[in-house]
Amino acid sequence: MHGNKKERAPKQAPQPAETVKQQENAAVPESKPQDVSAPKTLPEKEEAPSVNDGTEDNGAAGAAESAKDIAAEDAAVKSVASKADTAAEGEKHEENEKPEKSEQEGKAENAEKAQEPGTGGSPSPAAESRAPSKPSEPSKPSEPSKPSEPSNLLEPSAREKLRAALSRLGWKKWAAIAAVFAVLLGAGLFLAFGTTHVIERSDRDAKENIYMVVKPGTTASEISDHLTRLGVIDSRLRFWWLMKLQGDAQKFKTGTYAFAPHMDEQAVLDKLVLGDTTVVRFTIPEGFGIKEIAKRLADEGLVDEQEFLAEAKDFAPYDYMKKRPNERYAAEGYLFPDTYEIHSEVTPEAIMKMMAEDFDTRLTPELRQQAAAKNLSIHDLVTLASLVEKEARYDEDRPIIAQVFFKRLQMGMPLQSDTTLQYLMAGPKEDVSIEDTKIDSPYNTYQHMGLPPGPIASPGMKSILAVLNPASTDYLYFVADRQGHNHYSQTYDEHLAIVEQVR
Repeated sequence: MHGNKKERAPKQAPQPAETVKQQENAAVPESKPQDVSAPKTLPEKEEAPSVNDGTEDNGAAGAAESAKDIAAEDAAVKSVASKADTAAEGEKHEENEKPEKSEQEGKAENAEKAQEPGTGGSPSPAAESRAPSKPSEPSKPSEPSKPSEPSNLLEPSAREKLRAALSRLGWKKWAAIAAVFAVLLGAGLFLAFGTTHVIERSDRDAKENIYMVVKPGTTASEISDHLTRLGVIDSRLRFWWLMKLQGDAQKFKTGTYAFAPHMDEQAVLDKLVLGDTTVVRFTIPEGFGIKEIAKRLADEGLVDEQEFLAEAKDFAPYDYMKKRPNERYAAEGYLFPDTYEIHSEVTPEAIMKMMAEDFDTRLTPELRQQAAAKNLSIHDLVTLASLVEKEARYDEDRPIIAQVFFKRLQMGMPLQSDTTLQYLMAGPKEDVSIEDTKIDSPYNTYQHMGLPPGPIASPGMKSILAVLNPASTDYLYFVADRQGHNHYSQTYDEHLAIVEQVR
């Protein structure tokens, strides 16, 4: 045991250095924490273990000297750090530093306890060599990385640069980008789901063809609008996008096409691209006026309704069609009701010419002679036949109604035909009123004697023949029941009694 004490005696040599250290520290109160924490800011002292060659005095002096240097350098580093860091980051640094300090202090206390005589046993040579190097031991200085901390301070400036770069785009460019995005999004939704657009056309058979004429220069947008209006397709936008996505907008062939209601958009597009044109076929029923013919042809996609009406005002390829004063349409009554096929260009003028030629052909020389024998011009014949056409629903009534009109004309009695009032109205009306009979117009046969200025519809051959071959009766009045059958009477009182029964 004594031998061991003698061996440990030199190890107590640092005691005078400790005493010196306490004296020096007396001038600087509580500097011991600085001695422990100082190596964290001085990575260059990591070479301190190689300086210790086993001489205790030099180790003690080196330890004291390094303590001073460490304290001074620590103060300088802290001063620099306090200038570079914000107050918040300084507090964060102090909180992160505390655990490391406590760890170093724990190691120092364990080393001192190991050197005390009462602890039993002597420290190993490795412990002896590590003891003097404590002040400069930290080989993992995390804090010396502080010079890299300013990079965190640069991050806000980088973000500011990004914001500045984005702001340089300008509100107009941002608006354009947003508009393009909205259009693409909306177009995608419409392309996926489409829109429901129900078109109600005129009173025609749903199985009949719907025609559309594609002329040179017709745009894809115009074709989409026209097909939607005709009821061929249900989604204009979906069809338009199909054209654009497939690049078919410029591939359409000109000509006349036949479609069906509510077709698949792709099938319609294929038809237009392939140029699957057709011969136009349409039917005009008896009793259709110019307005109804224009609507029918427009519904079938053959003409523009307003363009057709404008053309009909002065269309008169024959002398007997010459427009009279107060007459609405020169072509009224002369576009013969029939089924037609068009093999050439489809235009309002071409259609009217074809229909007027049909009428002129059907009005044979024999029929013209019969009209002249009754002192009827062709214009008067067609005008009177148009009234019969509109008044009679059944063939047996036509000659009788024609006879009633002839008798009234001969007597100087107003024709008082409700059909002439209907011609002045925007739409059909089941029963005309007393107020309707007061409409101020040359077509009002309640207010004006004789025939109206011109025909009010296109009569069929049965009505024309009925005027040329009227029945032989004494009737002056007639009224139709709800089923369209006419009831006749010779006196006005009988007429009023029948009206009460059938209406």
